[in-house]
Amino acid sequence: MHFENIADGVRLCAQSTDKFKTCRINISMAMPLDLNVSARAILPFILQRRCAKYPDYIMLSRVLDELYGASVSAGVIKRGETQIISFSLTAIDDRFALDGDTVALKCVQLLCDMIFDPLTDGDSFPADIVEQEKRLLVEMIENEMNDKRRYALMRCEEIMFKDEAYGINRLGTVENVKALTPEAVYRTWQEVLREAVVQITMVGSMDVEPVAAILREHFSSIKREPASLSTKFIGKKGEPEYVCEEMPIKQGKLVMGLRTGMKDEDTNTVPMRIAVDIFGGGTYSKLFSVVREKMSLCYYCSAAFFSSKGVVMVQSGIEDINEEKAKNEILNQLSLVAQGDFSDDVFSSSIKSLTDSVISNNDTPESICAWYATQLLRDKLKTPEEYVGEIQSVERQQVIEAAKTIKLDTIFMLKSNGEAADDED
Repeated sequence: MHFENIADGVRLCAQSTDKFKTCRINISMAMPLDLNVSARAILPFILQRRCAKYPDYIMLSRVLDELYGASVSAGVIKRGETQIISFSLTAIDDRFALDGDTVALKCVQLLCDMIFDPLTDGDSFPADIVEQEKRLLVEMIENEMNDKRRYALMRCEEIMFKDEAYGINRLGTVENVKALTPEAVYRTWQEVLREAVVQITMVGSMDVEPVAAILREHFSSIKREPASLSTKFIGKKGEPEYVCEEMPIKQGKLVMGLRTGMKDEDTNTVPMRIAVDIFGGGTYSKLFSVVREKMSLCYYCSAAFFSSKGVVMVQSGIEDINEEKAKNEILNQLSLVAQGDFSDDVFSSSIKSLTDSVISNNDTPESICAWYATQLLRDKLKTPEEYVGEIQSVERQQVIEAAKTIKLDTIFMLKSNGEAADDED
């Protein structure tokens, strides 16, 4: 692994390997979650389709074809109280290019063309392009709202974190997107270049130094003022809040938000991850083996741990009449984990499952890039092997103590209103 700070708030992370036939380059840019999320969320989708050098998609596609069929993608995620926009490019590894062609170097230059020299119209982006991407982003938000399982989770987050930045949707709202102007998006682009905390992650057999030189040149042309990024970790806030909504659905959606009492992302993270996995992870977990299989209270039931915020979200699909039984049994199973009521075999199964999951991040260039890109906000990056070592060193009592700190904060129930429902997951 090669790590290098190439500019203020910009880190290069490169893994040189000849293990794969393709190379992967990812540029992740992090900014605080705030009311300007929609303007930032639309940026990667505007920038990935054209740039000043290749002003239409046909020209850009031709260049990608010349790079042995390279593909470019963009995305937006939320990690803690940070919004991260990303650009990725996958291409054939340099070892397989003809006549010693440096594909990775050309791919990095193409990404830089997109990010640093986009197609503009004076002090704004072209209005027709912005309008097109606004329609697509609105559609993306509406599709998530129409997915009732996803909707229930988002509503629980909105309620649970209404006084915290974490409650903001990574894409913003339909109203905010529709209100975007080409000038506002352009100003946001300049703001991101100046203030985002950036990580460039590369995997392949490429020579790192020429790539680093290109990146240094582009970032040196900008007066960097990296934003301060942080996440508030808040414990349980009194009596659990309950909110119920009704929609034309066939299957009720019960989401329970719990807080772990963690003070930061690193303290007690690994024991907590194992505790949540035993509670609601694999087929050996309490929620799957008891609540779903043995008691048949749910169509699905699982728990997810978000270490970047120190919270646990339990999602289940239930019959409306089973709401109270399901809620009580879910909390009962959490209590049993906190009492140490799980076998050594289950403990071992959880360790093995989590270990296998982490090690699998070494399997593809895409997963390696994703592994390090999610650590963008860390001062010191961990390899999958280092994290596996931490998992395997956890003792049973540490897991029990971690489970004891998990407390219910918010319950959101999405019920049927009795009207005919479309098919749903």
